[in-house]
Amino acid sequence: MRHLLLFFCALFLLSSCETEIEDFQTQNVSSAIVVYGEISNVDGPYNVRLNYVSAYSPYDATQFSGQPITDANVRIVDGNGKETAYYEKSKGYYLSPVGFKGAVGQKYKLRIKLSGGKTIESNFQTINAAPELAEFSYSFKDATKVEDMRFPLTASIKDPKASEDYYFVKRQDFRQFLLTCPNPPPPPAPVPACNCKCWQAPQNTQPYLLDDFLLSGKNLSLDLGQLPYEDLTDWVVQLDVYSVSKEAHTYWKRLEDQRKLSGGIFDKVPAQVIGNLTCTSDPSQEVLGYFMVGGLTQKRLSVDRFNGIPTEAYQKLLFYVDFQNVRYKDIPLWNCKDAAFIKYNLGYSLPPL
Repeated sequence: MRHLLLFFCALFLLSSCETEIEDFQTQNVSSAIVVYGEISNVDGPYNVRLNYVSAYSPYDATQFSGQPITDANVRIVDGNGKETAYYEKSKGYYLSPVGFKGAVGQKYKLRIKLSGGKTIESNFQTINAAPELAEFSYSFKDATKVEDMRFPLTASIKDPKASEDYYFVKRQDFRQFLLTCPNPPPPPAPVPACNCKCWQAPQNTQPYLLDDFLLSGKNLSLDLGQLPYEDLTDWVVQLDVYSVSKEAHTYWKRLEDQRKLSGGIFDKVPAQVIGNLTCTSDPSQEVLGYFMVGGLTQKRLSVDRFNGIPTEAYQKLLFYVDFQNVRYKDIPLWNCKDAAFIKYNLGYSLPPL
């Protein structure tokens, strides 16, 4: 995934020959506070992350590499004035208490007081009704070569009529993988258990953004692409579908617009897109990130890459797996969760939905 790099000084003062986006608030910042959090109708806990900026990506507001902000007073305030305090789970990472859950139709805002006295707040936003997925399925597409075999994914959101609706969709893939276990030791030594099947969760921080302009009341398709057929293991696709405000949708859309800038020397210097958080005690303090409020539906689709596959395609796959060393024959392990060379290794099981 491509990330926009921050420019902390004006390296290029040349004017652009391309159209500049001018209709929204941005800032070029060298010192800022980064906040990201969300609340929905789904059971918590909800989290809020606080950092001072050092390598913040304006495209992916959930990624931080700056100094965490500790000992902050973090609270959620609802439309009735009720406040719910978060606790600091780890440095800069705050969680809501057990049992706290957002309610559809209620409005919420985030209020943070730093140990130094500065106060940061978001505006109020309302949790909309959770969206409904009209379809979430897959099929198998055969081909002459294994490299060209695919599992096309199909998904759509059921949009209500006579309303203006905006959607923000997160996708997380969970890929099951198999490793090769070592040869057993000679007798009478006991043979260790062979735990060769684990899961990995590749990072995916690019959201899908949809609205129902000219399509109100119709199913809105999600372009999820296709999965490869490089092994017979399961592949799970999770969608977190949010119904959000126009303001939230616009914020993420502007980040996407900025990501698509080519970044050449004749392009405008990227500017930070400002979200819905401000420092109320010090207007000169820049605050980046977003506090997102929305109705949420979570669904998982398990793609079975073993059952129902044509015999000829399956036989081709077996040859492919061996020839391509998909199961790391040269790095045998008794326990797949110890495979540090597998990125984002989750071990034996998936996290709960």
